[in-house]
Amino acid sequence: MFLNDILQILKEKSNNKAYTVNNESYSYKQLYKYVCNIYHFLLKENINKKPIIVYGNKEIYMKATFIACSLAGMTYIPIDESTPKERVNEIIKQVNPDLSIGINVSKEKINEIMNNENLIEINDIYLKSNDIYYIIFTSGSTGIPKGVKVTYKNLDSCIRWLKNIVTINKGVIVNQANFSFDLSVADLYLSLITQSEHFIINNDTILDFNKIFEQLRQSNANLIVSTPSFIDLLLIDKSFDSKLMPNLKTILFCGEKLLKSTVNKLYSRFDNIQLINCYGPTECTFAVTNYYLNKNINYNENEIPVGIPKPDVKIYILDKNNNPVADEHIGEILITGESVADGYLGNIQNNSFIQYNGKKAYLTGDLGYIKNGNLYYIARKDKQIKYKGYRIELTDIENNLQALEYIDKAVVIAKTNKENKVLNIIAFVILKENIIKNELDIIKDLQKKIPKYMCPKIKIINSFPLNKNGKCDEKKLLEEF
Repeated sequence: MFLNDILQILKEKSNNKAYTVNNESYSYKQLYKYVCNIYHFLLKENINKKPIIVYGNKEIYMKATFIACSLAGMTYIPIDESTPKERVNEIIKQVNPDLSIGINVSKEKINEIMNNENLIEINDIYLKSNDIYYIIFTSGSTGIPKGVKVTYKNLDSCIRWLKNIVTINKGVIVNQANFSFDLSVADLYLSLITQSEHFIINNDTILDFNKIFEQLRQSNANLIVSTPSFIDLLLIDKSFDSKLMPNLKTILFCGEKLLKSTVNKLYSRFDNIQLINCYGPTECTFAVTNYYLNKNINYNENEIPVGIPKPDVKIYILDKNNNPVADEHIGEILITGESVADGYLGNIQNNSFIQYNGKKAYLTGDLGYIKNGNLYYIARKDKQIKYKGYRIELTDIENNLQALEYIDKAVVIAKTNKENKVLNIIAFVILKENIIKNELDIIKDLQKKIPKYMCPKIKIINSFPLNKNGKCDEKKLLEEF
């Protein structure tokens, strides 16, 4: 499996760049030393082999720890340091780890461990095929994050498939997403398996065009793994083109809907760029479909395919009774095969992980259809959305708002355009009697509970309009905002 390949690559101790972050580069030889030292530390200190939290902001120790955990047969849980303390504590409560790298094992301590010069080689890989490789926490409808358990077999299938659909070897792959977001799984492991440089765009760079464009120029990248929203941000500036990145050959999209306008701009800026559109929920190991866009096809704005399933996955489109529908008919997307994760931490019971035709399956809650063998994604069927590449449960935001002692009721709505792309998240709130708060007060309090990317625009109102069924008229709320 792919860990064997990665270990052999690391053991070559190449001086080629493996990782670049904050203008500092680390070779494969250095990365191997770091992995070895952390591996032996983990075997000594985590004798119960409990899952390990890895907390930080894309520092080299995070990637080294991910690899070391896996080789040592231990599950890792990535948490970005931008995550609110209350949410971090909730994750720690669920995981109950003995070791939390970056927390109870400080950054200073892990760096000291990494840089031990007495190198002891790694000869054994302890992780087994059905073991849990990592757990990524996603937005939960109850307001409490839930951990998706991805196995070694799941990830091995994903990475080998990704290696086949992109053409890169000893190149440069740009990372955009936080390591706590499953989009990062692609660049984390593709960079290793293809012996490429993993070039990091750090969080504090994203909103500074001067810094981000200088980093992109310096990267000399061949491949970017990204959400459409991030590329749309770059496209605002006309200098994002082949002059800035002359060696950029491929952009791999996933995480949200790709629009025709984005595609057309990229084709006008980059000659011979290969655009690959992918689809897949966290519960199915990053992505399960791929589609190679063609510059000569004039795509319908609402109909850019997400593509064909990977070879070991089967996709069904189901009606409300979970019966298959005919091609070109819209229904809920169901996924079976090697990509379906092991469920949620704590064996949370829900109606998403099911048995279908005798196989483990994941009912996505996404609407789509199949045409000419390609899957097309339309939108969510519930209150879960994709916004700026992140998967967000609107009820998660609602529950955290209503947990604030001064809020009587909250309704959170996603404002979309005609292509169903989420433009804004808006929270309409009613304050309790005799409470005086403004929108900024609410946002400050909410950011103590949920990540900034989930925080909505706030609109304080006196009452909710009702529809003929006596329910909140969300359409009317949006019209009035």
